[in-house]
Amino acid sequence: MPETVAVPRFDGRSLPVAPGGQVAAELWEMLRGRRLALAGILVLFLAEAATSLVFPLVVGRLLDAVIAADGAGVPGSFWWQVALLAGAAVAAGALTWVAAGALARLAETVIAELREAFVAAALGLPRSVVEAAGAGDVVTRAGDDIAEVSGTLPEVLPRLCASAFTIVLVGAGLGALDPWYVLGFAVTVPLYAVTVRWYLRTAPEVYAAERAARSTRGRHILGTLAELPTVTAHRLEQRQSAQVRDATWQTVRWAMRTRIVQNRLFGRLNITEAVGLAAVLAIGVRLALTGEATPGEVTAAALLFLRAVAPVAALLFVMDDAQSCLAALGRLIGVTRRPGPRAGEEPTPPADREEGRGTDTARPGEAPRGVGVAAVEAACRDAVAAVETVDVRFAYRRDSPVLSGVGLRIARGEVVAVVGATGSGKSTLASLVAGVHEPLAGSVVRGVPRTGIMTVTQETHVFAGTLRDNLTLTAPGSDDERILRALAVVGATALVSTLPEGLDTPVGHGGHPLTAAQAQHTALARLVLAEAELVILDEATADAGLLERAAAAAVRGRAALVIAHRLSQTATADRILVLDAGRVVETGTHDELVAAEGTYARLWRTWSTGRPTTTPSADVDGR
Repeated sequence: MPETVAVPRFDGRSLPVAPGGQVAAELWEMLRGRRLALAGILVLFLAEAATSLVFPLVVGRLLDAVIAADGAGVPGSFWWQVALLAGAAVAAGALTWVAAGALARLAETVIAELREAFVAAALGLPRSVVEAAGAGDVVTRAGDDIAEVSGTLPEVLPRLCASAFTIVLVGAGLGALDPWYVLGFAVTVPLYAVTVRWYLRTAPEVYAAERAARSTRGRHILGTLAELPTVTAHRLEQRQSAQVRDATWQTVRWAMRTRIVQNRLFGRLNITEAVGLAAVLAIGVRLALTGEATPGEVTAAALLFLRAVAPVAALLFVMDDAQSCLAALGRLIGVTRRPGPRAGEEPTPPADREEGRGTDTARPGEAPRGVGVAAVEAACRDAVAAVETVDVRFAYRRDSPVLSGVGLRIARGEVVAVVGATGSGKSTLASLVAGVHEPLAGSVVRGVPRTGIMTVTQETHVFAGTLRDNLTLTAPGSDDERILRALAVVGATALVSTLPEGLDTPVGHGGHPLTAAQAQHTALARLVLAEAELVILDEATADAGLLERAAAAAVRGRAALVIAHRLSQTATADRILVLDAGRVVETGTHDELVAAEGTYARLWRTWSTGRPTTTPSADVDGR
């Protein structure tokens, strides 16, 4: 009794998977302008299939000629027939080479366009969607699924075309020899039909489940590694290890299940081939005994059937690869054709949004209760506050609240720092303000458009390209004067002079390496070029001196939420919030909180003891 394995379900947190009909429609659309070339390639495969019938027919005639000669020597037609066999073999090889090459070029072009479309669509996904699905889902689609399509499609398509045409022509050839042979061939049709029906009913679910299991494993691994400090701080190592172990074992189980399906398919095919060959030979022997067929014709019929067996088997064998490829295509096209807002667009809230969640609570300057998020935020664009949270509650798991009743208001041009122990909810609050997550209860009202919000973290990425390309990602078309002005704001004008080709120096992978400090300066200069209205700095600097002054200069005049992991970042903030276990326990200026002798004062004394006096408020150039 085989073990029952539950099929992973695609929940609302996963990125969508396109059904087979949508995959076919999308591929057909991508062939626009190339359909005539595809028709020409199919004609080449048809010609190649026709040449493959020459061998069994000529061998049958050779056998009859040899029998008719009865030892009198080599038949006169022998050498012509041998030449015909050689010519057919050369023609078949040439046609296969040309057709397969042309189809591979066409397939690779479509795959390249699909890859570009996926990357563009993935970059356009709202952060909240990526966060909900997990980085592993996107990464496995961009890596494993694209590799599956790229490695399988160019190989499977030529075999599919050649096999399909060969089967049709072999059937016609058997009918030309004697209609009774078609009956022998037809015996295999029900057996093949049952096999195909079983396979199509079993395989798609198994392969889709395997791809989903791989994605889940990637999500757990990447999520654990990306949030390793939080995992360590909350002592979740065993829990995360168990999740990764379970996800890995599920991946192994589904991989084994696919191999079981393959082995069952191969066994059914072998039985069907044996039954079909026995039927053709039995018919041939009967026709030969009654004088209705010559030994050569019987031989030709048997060879023709064997010539059809290989394509039929190949057709069903490649179905195994085709199912895996289709599953990968569904996951890719599910992203490229995903409905809903793209990055930077205002989302439309669900109609059944829970009361008290999001922006349903009316406050001064807001729209009345019950209106959508986009409408509320649009109504607040002219308000004083850049963002305001009211009684916000949030949890990644409902039984483990991360934020409870947090209220925050950041006026335009105000810098608010948030401090607290590791795991107190600082970064979660930043993600709510940025719109990555939605609160379970309470409201988050933004007085600036989401395109005007920018987040900078310590994990800055240097893209492969020139320094100019990296700086102008947020402001395409910026001229050199504007770029240099932004670098001057963050005190990084020397960066250009230290590079061999200045702004045109290739950096990133394969280019001139940038130090961690230079990469952070680049990210801060991007922020200046973006002219963001609300800036979120989540541990955006790894140095307590120059880079902190650069960050302070970059946010000057802008509303800013600074997630402070070093208290030197809080001393010059307009206001400080102290979080403890997801709640605001103190708020005020640096001087007020130090004088209050509360949690912040204790943190400040502990942090500043033995440290030299820092002046993060000084200008970047040290004045």
